[in-house]
Amino acid sequence: MKKPFNDDPIDVLVKKHLLRAGTVLDLRLKYIGDAGLEYLAKSEELAGLKELNLERNEITDIGIKALAESKFITGLKVLHLERNDIGDEGARAIAKSPVFSHLTKLNLWKNKVGSEGARELADSINLVSLEALDLAQNQIGDEGAEALSKSPTLSGLKYLEIFGNSLTEEGVKKLKESESFTNLQTLVVE
Repeated sequence: MKKPFNDDPIDVLVKKHLLRAGTVLDLRLKYIGDAGLEYLAKSEELAGLKELNLERNEITDIGIKALAESKFITGLKVLHLERNDIGDEGARAIAKSPVFSHLTKLNLWKNKVGSEGARELADSINLVSLEALDLAQNQIGDEGAEALSKSPTLSGLKYLEIFGNSLTEEGVKKLKESESFTNLQTLVVE
């Protein structure tokens, strides 16, 4: 496949796009795929990374699992994964890995996360610092919305975007009336 925005190998991309004294790496639209993310996960030079933007990179659950097992990228606060191919297994890897325990913002807009993935995120013991979660245009449905609405882990959320998930009025109601979302300031459901 021709990479429309990138012809550089991943090591060159890291050198070009690693910013702010090694704390921010913006690789959106670079189409690095799972192999590129596996490379990043093994890169010792990324040990100080706080923000990682991987929007639209053809990443699947395989790449997310590699990142979840990283020995070096362990202090992320912001993770952009929008417009990839991440499903329930990827959401499970994020939820179960202590690598993501410092996340304050997680963007999974327009992926393939279903109700199981939403439940994994809701039941996570690692995502307690999360303040912003974008699950818009996934496949979580009412079942996933209910799991999120009952999550003690996500009680620190200030922002939740969840439109485009085939929610019924009942699913929306559960989110709006959630007793877990005591800090929620913005809920985007449509």
